[in-house]
Amino acid sequence: MATQEVSGIAPPEQYVLPATKYCPNNKMPVLVYRDVLPSPRTPETAQAWIEKHGWFRAGILWPAVYRRHFHPNVHECYAIVSGSSEVLMGVGKFDDTESASSKQDDQPGLCLTLREGDVIVHPAGTGHSNISDEGNYRYLSFFPEGSPKWITENGDKPLDELTGVLDMIVQVPMPQDPVTGDKGHLVPIWGAVES
Repeated sequence: MATQEVSGIAPPEQYVLPATKYCPNNKMPVLVYRDVLPSPRTPETAQAWIEKHGWFRAGILWPAVYRRHFHPNVHECYAIVSGSSEVLMGVGKFDDTESASSKQDDQPGLCLTLREGDVIVHPAGTGHSNISDEGNYRYLSFFPEGSPKWITENGDKPLDELTGVLDMIVQVPMPQDPVTGDKGHLVPIWGAVES
């Protein structure tokens, strides 16, 4: 679904990732906002900006995390405050994946480059991990206000062995947009999928 600019912020890139044997993903797309964090780009300014839109910081100023994982009970947002990273989206630990140099279309997973100033929103159940980083890559992680403590699954068990995971994913409530606040781009994009 195409959306128009909201508060001077261009619509995000959208990526729908199908379920794999080890990663449920979500029918709602991953959203990537390019170069939107305010200047100066510091952990403090990024945190203040995202938190005013109803998402709250979780954890440290994170370096690259190379372990494939997903959270079935929460949506998550990353604000990239320095450096860049290649990220692999949409796969679990035991899924065979496309390598960065491969062009096979039948392999699961999506490789994206995230850079300082970018914000990525991945819906509950979406697999994510870093595969390379440079320039002192650091990001902040946020969850919507009222979210429970996140559960981490590594994608090391087939989905049919993860009792309740799919039910958990569909019960995660619609958040407001972490970049523009209120409905922003996220609500009409994800809402169109839900309806």
